[in-house]
Amino acid sequence: LLHQPGREFYRHIAKVLRKGAENFADCDISIRVEFLEDLTPQNTAERMLALAENCQAIGVVAAVHPILSQAVDQLQQRGLPVFGLVSQLSATGQVPYIGTDNWKAGRLAAWTIQNVCKKPGKIGIFVGNHRYRCQEMNEAGFRSYFREFAPDFTLLEPMSTFESSAVAQEMTEKLIRDVPDLAGLFVAGGGITGVVNGLRQNVEPGQIVVAGHQLIAVTRQALLDNYLT
Repeated sequence: LLHQPGREFYRHIAKVLRKGAENFADCDISIRVEFLEDLTPQNTAERMLALAENCQAIGVVAAVHPILSQAVDQLQQRGLPVFGLVSQLSATGQVPYIGTDNWKAGRLAAWTIQNVCKKPGKIGIFVGNHRYRCQEMNEAGFRSYFREFAPDFTLLEPMSTFESSAVAQEMTEKLIRDVPDLAGLFVAGGGITGVVNGLRQNVEPGQIVVAGHQLIAVTRQALLDNYLT
């Protein structure tokens, strides 16, 4: 179960999952990919339970919520393996997780911004949704690095993009307009394409040091054009 099919990042994940299944010559693995437009916990939980009728394992990208946790518990009690993809579903390790170490990723983003910024200033932080554990850990690692190594920077309170590129662009433009001493921006998750659009239309390349996630066509070009660091 992945997020909206209109997002290149998730189409890429679907592609590599299918390709990965083909590499097991001694196994007959069938990958059934379903994209969710409605990302509410209720809808995600319903789709997980429905897929369980015909699948032997489920991987899902989802926010942490009691309704979702209840669905995971039901499936695990029935002996069906559930895996968190991209974002962890459990802090205790009871639900296996496939993805990066997001705490380290957050610290790496902080190290990058600190070392590229010409002088200390204010740093904006965008998250898609505060319930995604991956984004929560990104932000936690990011803040822990600045507390330890660069306390002269000012980290602003995180703003939620609601996983929307349009909202992310609007927030980027507002941040540039309202914070004249903005030195950097960390996109901990959700809406990176909107952020790029907002940067292109309002600042010069390299004017703000920006770190984010998802290496896709839009972000590759933004890296080459020096809108992303």
